Amino acid sequence: MKQGTHALQLTGYHRWVAAVIVVLCIAVVATGTAAQSTAERGGRLVIQTTSGGPIYIVNEDGTGLRYLTDGMDPALSPDGQWVAFTRWDGTQNGATGSLWIIRVDGSDARAVLGDIPQPKSPVWSPDASRIVVTVLKGGRLEPERKCSSERPPREAYDVEVKRETDDSGRPKIRFCYTLPAHTYWGLRAVDVTTSTFEDLPANLFSNSASWDPVNPWHLVHRGERGLENVDLNRGVTWPLTNDVNDHSPAFSPDGSRIAVSYWQHDHWEIHLINADGSGRVRLTETSARAAIEQMINKETPRSWNNAAPCWSPDGSRIAFVTDRSGRWEVWVMNADGSNQQPLFPPEVQVQLNLQYNGMDERMLSWR
Repeated sequence: MKQGTHALQLTGYHRWVAAVIVVLCIAVVATGTAAQSTAERGGRLVIQTTSGGPIYIVNEDGTGLRYLTDGMDPALSPDGQWVAFTRWDGTQNGATGSLWIIRVDGSDARAVLGDIPQPKSPVWSPDASRIVVTVLKGGRLEPERKCSSERPPREAYDVEVKRETDDSGRPKIRFCYTLPAHTYWGLRAVDVTTSTFEDLPANLFSNSASWDPVNPWHLVHRGERGLENVDLNRGVTWPLTNDVNDHSPAFSPDGSRIAVSYWQHDHWEIHLINADGSGRVRLTETSARAAIEQMINKETPRSWNNAAPCWSPDGSRIAFVTDRSGRWEVWVMNADGSNQQPLFPPEVQVQLNLQYNGMDERMLSWR
């Protein structure tokens, strides 16, 4: 009888141990799955250090930083497996260039299309079958010195007023001045598989497109007087905003909102609008504390630059570049502008050595 009781006690003990092991295994699997899900939600970023320079890829938490290639305006494909970018054959305005793609592991790099006038800002279609790229369409490629009896336009600089006489000896005034470069831009859609392309309907200052992730027929780009819509099916355009200070639009993953780099008087800030152009909100601003510290330190007052926004894969956060620390760094904030902080630890930020020039560069892409 005692033997039987003892046997039953051992069996119960073993069952208890087995149950504990099962629970622990489930917990470990669940923890691993949660960690994996977190990693998948965080995704990874491609980062342009400077226009035409090294492009890096890095995990959202700052791990795994590695060099990918050289080029400009990198854009991750919708599935996060490819990066589109452009290269120029020279540094001068008007140089031709090419559109490229490369796998995120650095393999299978290939030129999709070449002989493109100064290509930049590639953006993938939602199904990854096409890429729209900004192309140079002409205009004044270099600053131009002019002299005329007419008053110079507002954009002229280095103005000189010369008092002269005409052939009859009568006095006259001549203005000599320099006009800045004034280039025209358009949009070109390129088939990734066949390399066939078509130029899209646009005005003379169309660049930096963002493809609507929900409506594949719809693009938004920077235009002459603000942001513009493009209906790819009907071949028509119409205004989205009427503010010339809107630059570099970036659709949220659900297509409901657009983040922009906004020229705020003398520096860059990030604004957020609804996809129909309504509900503008300013997300970034130099803090009052920073302004007071500048005064106490007898520094020249300056506003922080915050630019080149891109969305996290789940649409809850926005990454951007800022010079608030004294150097350009990658920061992140919630989609409502709260909780602004560095995205990467200091040792990663130092390695990137970023430079933003305010030329509608795409510094970041996040999938």
